[in-house]
Amino acid sequence: MNAGAAIRVVRDPRTRWAAPVAAALAVVTFVHLGPSADAAVWALAQVVLVALTAIDAATRRLPNVITLPTAAVAVVLRLLFERHYLVEVLVAGSVSFVICYVVALALRGGIGMGDVKLAGMLGFVLGYAVVPALVVGVFAGGVWSLGLIVTRKATLRSSIAYGPFLALGGMAAILFSSPPPLV
Repeated sequence: MNAGAAIRVVRDPRTRWAAPVAAALAVVTFVHLGPSADAAVWALAQVVLVALTAIDAATRRLPNVITLPTAAVAVVLRLLFERHYLVEVLVAGSVSFVICYVVALALRGGIGMGDVKLAGMLGFVLGYAVVPALVVGVFAGGVWSLGLIVTRKATLRSSIAYGPFLALGGMAAILFSSPPPLV
């Protein structure tokens, strides 16, 4: 998916909820962290996670044009402003990616490569706070799937967009898990 296609999805009537949710979450993040450059960057990260949620919910795709640059920017910001967290985020991002990649291979399509890259991106952005983020995401996705199965709207062979749940975990981690500063 290219940037133009991602923008069309965000403007799609089915994703009209995304802009107000992103704005509200950005404000809550900025207020929660206090007025600073770091709070502004974390607010922007929340907007990115909401955009990824909207795109994946609408298309079942998580575009590399968003996940990969976001991960790279998080690493570069740490390199420039918060070097003592650089090893943490490199380890967290790499381990998150590798574990999810192994799970994707083992489940043979249980999670997609977009989800794997999103998990890696979350690690590079959140550092070790990626652990509670992934726990929340996996739990929320499991509860949602179970609800669909119980209500007979899905079967064990059905698939769901998993990125929104991973993004939800990332959103919660930014607010409640004290990830390392970005700037």
